[in-house]
Amino acid sequence: MPKEDTQFTSENQPDRKPRGKGRKSLMLDAIRKVCKTEQEFLQQVVILGLGDGKELPANPTLLTLVLNRIEPPLKATSPMVNFEFNEKAKPHEQAAQTLKAVSEGSLSPDIGNMFVQSIKAMIDIEEYTDLKERIEEIEKSLGIVSE
Repeated sequence: MPKEDTQFTSENQPDRKPRGKGRKSLMLDAIRKVCKTEQEFLQQVVILGLGDGKELPANPTLLTLVLNRIEPPLKATSPMVNFEFNEKAKPHEQAAQTLKAVSEGSLSPDIGNMFVQSIKAMIDIEEYTDLKERIEEIEKSLGIVSE
């Protein structure tokens, strides 16, 4: 692809200073200057994190930060729940079933809230779908072509 006049090049922007390195590149260069290998760098991190048992105190925060970059912690997941739920019941009855399960302790309040919000979302989806179908029927009976 040919260069256009709007592109920044050394020819059409002679006074423009070249971009410097990004922070990540600068940090990696500094690490390579002090530690010759990745293995050596990681050994130094472990020594700083655990301390040497003599003069150097442990720094668990450093160790935690590095370990979280290597192997991020697992995200919390909600436990599986089992309670009586009639999927054919009306939405307000389903919400009542959910509240009953929360009050009996078989369902945690946050999971109960998630269930009630899901029921509400399903109602919203059903209303939207019903309205869309009605509008399409009206347009069809009036001879209006929708795209």
